[in-house]
Amino acid sequence: MLKTSITNKAAPSVLFIAYGVLKGYAKNPFRLFLKILLNVPKIKKQLPQKLDDDIKKQAAIIASMYNVLKEEVDKERALSTVQAIITPIAIAVQLGNFRYAETERSFDNLKKYHEMAISEGPTRTNKMEIVESSDEKYHFRVKSCLHMGIYKRLGVPELTRIMCNVDNALYNIYSPDKVVFHRNGPGHTIFEGCEYCEFICENREFKQ
Repeated sequence: MLKTSITNKAAPSVLFIAYGVLKGYAKNPFRLFLKILLNVPKIKKQLPQKLDDDIKKQAAIIASMYNVLKEEVDKERALSTVQAIITPIAIAVQLGNFRYAETERSFDNLKKYHEMAISEGPTRTNKMEIVESSDEKYHFRVKSCLHMGIYKRLGVPELTRIMCNVDNALYNIYSPDKVVFHRNGPGHTIFEGCEYCEFICENREFKQ
C-alpha cells in the first residue's frame, strides 16, 4: 500500500537516483559521486545567504556535478550527462508535487497541483503571470528565473537549459493523451533571450 496521500506527498531519494544514473555513464561512479558531494559546500558558499537552504543545496549539487564531469569529458558531453541524471530526479520529485499517483490526472488537477508545487518548491520566488486559465488552456509566463540567476552567478549559465528541458518533459508526461505542453515556438524562454518563459498547457479533451 502506498504511504503517500494528497497531504503526504512523495519524497524520492534524489541521491540514490543520481548515483544510479551516474553508474550507467561513469567507469568509477563512486569516486566521481564522492567528489561531487565534497564540492557542494564550497559552491553553496558562493550563493547569497538569503536564499533558502533547499534552493542552495539543489543548485550546488547540479553545478558540482557539471564541474566534476567537465574534468572528465568535454563541456557538451558533461552537460548532456547532467541532463540525463537530473531529468529523472526532477520528474520524480515534481510528479510527487503534482500528486501523480494520488489523484486523477485531469486538466483541473494539473492546474491545481502545479500552483501548489510552485508555492512549495525552489521556484517559489519566481514572478509568474497567469495569461489564461480556462477549461481549454492553462497559459502562464514566468517573468524572473531563479535558476538563470543562480547559475549565472556560479559561472555556468548553460545549466539553465537543463531546467527548461525538464519542464518540457514533465508537462508532456503528466497526461500525454489529454494534455499537450508547448512554448508557442522556439526562443520563448529567458535563457534564450526572451523577457519571459512561456508555458502553455492545452486540454485536448476540451469540447466547445
